[in-house]
Amino acid sequence: MSPRCLRALILLSFSLPLSAQPAETARHIDREWFRKTLAEETAHWRQAALRPNGFFAVSLDRQWQPVGSQNGTLVSQGRQIYVMAAGYELTRDPAYLEAVKKGADFLLQYFRDPECGLFFSGVTPEGKAVDESKDTYGLAFTIFALSHAARVTKDRRYSDAALETWAQMKEHLRDETGLFKPKTDRNYTRVIGQNTQNPMMHLFEALLALHDATGSKQVFQDAEAHANNIFTRLFDEREGRLPEMYERDWKPSPPENRGYFELAHQMEWAFLLSHAVEKGFPKRYLEIGERLLSYGMKAGYDKEAGGVFSRGDYQGNATRAPKGWWEQCETLRALMHYASLRGRKDLWPAFDQTLAFARKNLIDAEYGGWFYSYDPTGERRRTGKGSVWQAGYHVSGMYAEALRLVDRPR
Repeated sequence: MSPRCLRALILLSFSLPLSAQPAETARHIDREWFRKTLAEETAHWRQAALRPNGFFAVSLDRQWQPVGSQNGTLVSQGRQIYVMAAGYELTRDPAYLEAVKKGADFLLQYFRDPECGLFFSGVTPEGKAVDESKDTYGLAFTIFALSHAARVTKDRRYSDAALETWAQMKEHLRDETGLFKPKTDRNYTRVIGQNTQNPMMHLFEALLALHDATGSKQVFQDAEAHANNIFTRLFDEREGRLPEMYERDWKPSPPENRGYFELAHQMEWAFLLSHAVEKGFPKRYLEIGERLLSYGMKAGYDKEAGGVFSRGDYQGNATRAPKGWWEQCETLRALMHYASLRGRKDLWPAFDQTLAFARKNLIDAEYGGWFYSYDPTGERRRTGKGSVWQAGYHVSGMYAEALRLVDRPR
C-alpha cells in the first residue's frame, strides 16, 4: 500500500464513529465466550497461584499444580496483580480486590530495595531477595501493576509508589540517549545485558496505565516523549518495522549478535499506539501503528493455519518455529482492535482464523487456560500453564480488549 493510500485509510478510520460497526464486531467477538473464558482464566490463577502472604507462585503444570522452583520476579508478581485487577473488573468479586491488595502489598514490602532504591528483580515465596539486580523490564511491570492496583482499589499508596518508581528509573537507569539501560547491578554501577526495545515498549504501556490511574499531565507528557524517542531513534522508517535487539549505541544488532525481529511485538506496538491515540496522542502515532501492523502481518502471519510466527530476520523471513501463546494473544488483540475501532474490516478474516487456531491448538479444553506453545510436529510442544513469563497477562489483556470493544458505547 502506498503512503498516500495508507494516510487516506487512516483519515477515513478517524471519520468513522465509534458505533460504525457494532453488529459486525459482535459477529466476530462472541461476548459470552470471551467473558466466560476471562472469568475462568482469572479464577484459575487466583486459586492456583495466590499465597496467603500475597506472593504469586506461578510455576504450574497443565493441571494448575505447583511444579519446580516457585521463586518469583517483578514480572510474574506484576502480571498477576494485573490479572487479579482484570478479574475484579469483570466480576466485582471482592476476593479479586483482596488479591490485588495482597499482591501489591507483598510487592511493596518484599521486592523494594530499602537501601539503594527501586526494586529487587526476584524473591522467594517468603520474600527473601534472590536477584538484587535492577531490571527495566521488571520495573515497567512494577509501574504497570501498581497503576492498575491504584485504579481498582482507589488506594493512593499504590499510585504514589508507581510515580516514585518512575522518578527513580529516570534518575538511575536512563542512559545518555534518553532510553533505558536493560538491567544494572543493585547499585546501578554496571550495565547487564544487551539493549532491547522490549522493556521500552512495556515502559510505554506502564506509563499509559499510570496516566489512567493518576490523570497526571506530566506522566502523559513523559509517555509521549518516550514514544517519540523510540520512534525517532529505533523505528525503521523505510520498512515500517522495529528491530528487537540493539548495540550499546542503540544501533540495530547484526544477525551474528542476536539481530532479529520479534514479529508479534510489531502487533503489540500497533495496539499500544492506537490506544495511546484514543487517549489523546497525536494521530501520527496511528500511522506508525498501521505500518507496524502491516509489517507483522506481511512477515509473520501464517495464511495457511492462522496465527503469527515468532521471529523474523532482516530480510523479512519468518522463523517457522512453534507458535507461542503470547504471540497469538497479541495478534488477536491488535487485529480485533483495528478491525473494530479503526474500520479495518479486511482484518476480520485473519482474526477469525487465528482465534480458531488458538481454540484448537493452544486453549486447553480439559483443564482450562493456555498451553505455552504449539508445535504441529509434537516434538517441542510445551503444555505447562504457568511460569515467571506465562502468568496470565497476555491472555487476560486480550480477553479484556475483546469485551471492551463489544461493550463500548454505541
